[in-house]
Amino acid sequence: MTCCSCEILTPLGGSGVSTVWMEHNKKWLDNYTWYTSSVKGVGCARNNLLSMAGAEFVLWLDSDVELEFDPVPVLFEVMERFGVEGVCASQLTVGDKWFLRVAAEMDKLDVERRGGVRVVEARAFQCGLYRREALLKVGGFDSLFDVAGEDNDVVRRMIAEGMLVLQCSRVIVKHHVDAQRYWGKFKGYHRGFSQLAATMKDNYQPEVHGPAIDLSMFKRMPLKYSLYKLREKLALM
Repeated sequence: MTCCSCEILTPLGGSGVSTVWMEHNKKWLDNYTWYTSSVKGVGCARNNLLSMAGAEFVLWLDSDVELEFDPVPVLFEVMERFGVEGVCASQLTVGDKWFLRVAAEMDKLDVERRGGVRVVEARAFQCGLYRREALLKVGGFDSLFDVAGEDNDVVRRMIAEGMLVLQCSRVIVKHHVDAQRYWGKFKGYHRGFSQLAATMKDNYQPEVHGPAIDLSMFKRMPLKYSLYKLREKLALM
């Protein structure tokens, strides 16, 4: 039994190939209708999925995200309790990119410091439950964002309409980073963030105004770099 009228939406980045994590996640999401899209351009792919959906709620789930249980009941409970339009999961980055893992760890700690729930303004669509009508109300996704930034842009427009999206630490998913393809994709990510920065108010999302390699991460890390690398190696043994 599902807790609400919900469908699963997964953009495939134009590849049309289901990953091993999607196969893994099916055991948790067998009760839901699941749509995928191979339309090129992530903004267009998400709009394509939104046009397929007919349920009151949609769970956006990227193909490289691994679930440990059905996240919908927990996310739905938080959504109903706070009366918001979306709730996303916290995430752990799995891969050999140390700065992504540190960022994910800091993100999780920040949510926990706020009692397990906080308002987010960015990157909230890798695993997140949304009211479908809320996304339609703001016009869906902007096709300008063909690589990255489309989720930041939608959340920004939702906030402008008086809506809120929360992040909940009760659901922590694993985001698998493709180490071989990451740097090739990173250039596209930064282009998307530059496009986003050009359309937003100053200081609204300052993380997208910085350079591609954010050296301030060294100052913001909860552990010194050398100690973190040692901890990372021990964790991978």
